[in-house]
Amino acid sequence: MAEPQFERQQTLLRAQLQLAKRHDLPVILHSRRSHDPLAAMLRRADLPRRGVVHGFAGSLSQAQAFVRLGYFIGVGGTISYQRAQKTRAVMAQLPLSALLLETDAPDMPLAGYQGEPNRPERAAEVFQALCQLRSEPPEQIADRLWQNTQSLFAL
Repeated sequence: MAEPQFERQQTLLRAQLQLAKRHDLPVILHSRRSHDPLAAMLRRADLPRRGVVHGFAGSLSQAQAFVRLGYFIGVGGTISYQRAQKTRAVMAQLPLSALLLETDAPDMPLAGYQGEPNRPERAAEVFQALCQLRSEPPEQIADRLWQNTQSLFAL
């Protein structure tokens, strides 16, 4: 990414974070190869409602940095791919209290659906993939994911 473009994105993101803070709204953030600068920016922004780092594909330590700041980590269709070992390992190791289920429909198709638009109802398949990675019973995982969703979005 060209440096001027990255600086422009940071400027626009700071403005969006201020809007979220002013209106007490959660943020949904997509970070590609910029987890550390994003975590630093979020630390400075100190939003009351926090948010979710969606489509996460970073390291365990980067995920833990977001979680320490009070952000959730989005669990999406990437974990349905056996080759996504790093992301699968991160989702297996983070506490359930740090995770939110997502599909990113119509993007990021699950394994077996390459070339097709992703669909919201495939969240159930993402859930099944997550259950295969975790040691907790599916009911406990489902309950905690629902609690996390309610907490973030004030449902």
